[in-house]
Amino acid sequence: MSKWKDEEEHLLRLLVSTNSHSDIAAEFLRRHEKGLPGFNLKRSYDAIRRKCSRDGITADTTADYTDPYEERWEYIKRMNEEYMMDAEQQTDGIIDKIERKILTLSDIHFPFALYDELDKALTLHSDADVVVLNGDILDGYIFSTYGTARRIAAVKEYLSAFELVKRIAESFPKCVIVSGNHDRRPAKALAKREFQKEATQILRPDLLARIANGEVLNKDGELVEKLNFDNVIYQKYDSWYVRVGKTIFCHPDAYSGGSPGATVKRLCTYFMNRLGGENFDSIVVGHTHRIYKGVVMNKLLIEQGAMCSRQPYQHRADLSFPHAMNGYAVVYQDAEGNTDFSESRIYYLGSQLPPKKGVI
Repeated sequence: MSKWKDEEEHLLRLLVSTNSHSDIAAEFLRRHEKGLPGFNLKRSYDAIRRKCSRDGITADTTADYTDPYEERWEYIKRMNEEYMMDAEQQTDGIIDKIERKILTLSDIHFPFALYDELDKALTLHSDADVVVLNGDILDGYIFSTYGTARRIAAVKEYLSAFELVKRIAESFPKCVIVSGNHDRRPAKALAKREFQKEATQILRPDLLARIANGEVLNKDGELVEKLNFDNVIYQKYDSWYVRVGKTIFCHPDAYSGGSPGATVKRLCTYFMNRLGGENFDSIVVGHTHRIYKGVVMNKLLIEQGAMCSRQPYQHRADLSFPHAMNGYAVVYQDAEGNTDFSESRIYYLGSQLPPKKGVI
């Protein structure tokens, strides 16, 4: 019979009052497999049962057992107590109970979407209460002012985006849509032809508004049906941002280079001035195709990455567009809409590079 180590004796007495012998054996095995000090031998269920019977180790006899680790930790605290300074604990971003889960996807750029990754994200987070499409759902390729190497019909982009919104509307309680700079391309193209807004309204260039309205189009762009999208939210005024709880989801036209998170930090200052700091505690931004998470001025700031493949304007010789990163974000809130800074996170999906050239 092998002698029990001090670490084993301690753990056994600590667990026996609230755990079965089977549970204790499982914990001993876990520590043994991890190679933790004092657990070099396997202790079976029978070995633990015999040890408890032999030494009279029961829930009653260990009721007053004191954890030596806790005693040592309290000693350390007392030893250094004189050096502690008075302070008020800030608890922004710390919540008691998660009540709302928000999945946010941005920069899909139909038809250049990462279709498989979109499907995986929607499946993995099928328990989300809200799905936010945070801008650039459409690419608006045919309306680009940067040149078009291919002819991509706008109606194809519309049909693809509509199917995505339809899936979300049928599978999740709420779908919230934010417009991005690419989504606004049709309206900008008409504006450049010097048409006034009063003239372009009849043409209805805000395609996201039509999608949110449930307008089913055929391949010729004709309205053939209107679905009930009562749970799809799109705010036509200031459509580039929306607030869900205390989280702002936004897709600006502007981009700030330099240090990581430069764009969302700039937006934090903007919204502090516009809304006041008490009205939001977090910002999730699309547009940048970058990944960033940080806490600045007691606000959780996220740049959520892109859900599209490599764009035609990336990796040009002028280096004007930074290397893009794929990803999306999930935000957790309590019943009052306060954000959990720790649990809210980014899902990084890598990046897309052009094929390497062969060596001559």
